[in-house]
Amino acid sequence: MSAFAPFKALVHQRCGLHLEGLAEARLFRAMASLQASTGLTDTAQLLTQLTSDAALFDQFVSQLTVNETYFYREPDALNWLVNRYLPKRLAAGDPPLSIFSAGCSSGEEPYSVAMMLFERFGERAKALFNLTGGDLDHQVLAKARQAVYGGMAFRALSADFKARYFSPYKGRFKLHESLRQWVTFCPFNLLNAAESSPGGPFDVILFRNVSIYFDQQTRRRIHQQLGQLLAPNGILLCGVTETMGNDLGVFELVEAEGVFYFRRAEPPTAVPTVSHQPPLPMGDKSDGGIGDSAGNDLELASSGALAPAAPSCEQATEKAQTDSINHPLQNAQRLLNQNAFDDAATLLEALLKQQPWSTDALVLAGLVARWQQQPHHAYDYFKRAIYVAPECWPAHFYLAELYRQGELSDEPLQRRQRYAAVVRLLTAAPTSDGGLETIAPPLPPGDARFLAERYLEAGNTTLVSTSTTQGVG
Repeated sequence: MSAFAPFKALVHQRCGLHLEGLAEARLFRAMASLQASTGLTDTAQLLTQLTSDAALFDQFVSQLTVNETYFYREPDALNWLVNRYLPKRLAAGDPPLSIFSAGCSSGEEPYSVAMMLFERFGERAKALFNLTGGDLDHQVLAKARQAVYGGMAFRALSADFKARYFSPYKGRFKLHESLRQWVTFCPFNLLNAAESSPGGPFDVILFRNVSIYFDQQTRRRIHQQLGQLLAPNGILLCGVTETMGNDLGVFELVEAEGVFYFRRAEPPTAVPTVSHQPPLPMGDKSDGGIGDSAGNDLELASSGALAPAAPSCEQATEKAQTDSINHPLQNAQRLLNQNAFDDAATLLEALLKQQPWSTDALVLAGLVARWQQQPHHAYDYFKRAIYVAPECWPAHFYLAELYRQGELSDEPLQRRQRYAAVVRLLTAAPTSDGGLETIAPPLPPGDARFLAERYLEAGNTTLVSTSTTQGVG
């Protein structure tokens, strides 16, 4: 057993943090710091000290998370929350509405929401909404309460917002006092909502870019804890790339205008027959999804020789579902290539009822919607494809194209980010299929990367003068 195993177990038990793989490097650094601060080298003594000294444990844990965050992160979800969802909730009930940022780190997320709410509602926002941030790390909470930031914290915040809501302060920038006092911060352990309760019930809980630290079993337990804090008609928002990994059956996953969120699950009326999880990898496209795992499914035949095991009912059902969607997908792609857009749309609509998380069907549906001059529908399909498969470079590319070609009102930052995602993904894997399992990518990956790089270069001059991004400083 590793000498660090008891420390991993203690942290996992108290906080749920999963300290395996790349996270071990942070654990090693934290252990070295712990030895230096206590003067102890014996692991048993260190463990005893860490178990009994709450302040020391807090200091130890603060070194185990990255705490990498910034203002206006994943703006699509925040824009939808502030400009679409919350106004509807206000119209339907009595304010104030309560918003909780779970795992708020140094406060950029709740302060981003505060700025956006103030932009939308003015001074009334403070009476309409209560804002709270909670985090296990006492050190980052202290930074959040100070509300002094610099450098990369402003990487995605517009220059206008920075000028309106921050003032220079000792070589950095401090949030205006009226907004700083509006947001409340408190210690919060995601594994024990009752013991470290931030209040509530909350109409919105933001649990974004936090679940990467937890294994699936712990995430499910965290959902159950957050459920105790969520108002009956409240919603839970996760990070874009975390959404599918948080679809664990505790909450119901819902989509609205290309944004996914969770709400309390309705009591089931029947046992579902189709999974709402993204399809599992099916191996090589040419082998029917068998891959190279067949060697694990051998059994002794009566003659004593090894023979393939008969497929289970579950395997047979999965194969039937796969076969039932692959052939129609190919038909839909053929209809698209023949400009039979209405027929392709009808076929894809039926497919998505059967497999709502099929990346292939979502990309094809987005392309069909573009040709039918329905850019907002195309946008929704491509966004859903990215939720299912963040590596889906075709969806990133065509989202950028919707902006560049004027099918949607141009958003230079969003357009640039999508093209940049294409370049990043295809630089790392030049022949990537973008998460597509049945159909071929709509354009060769080399062409997509070339075009994305070209459009990024062509936009540099414009973006320098009209950029909505504030850089270092």
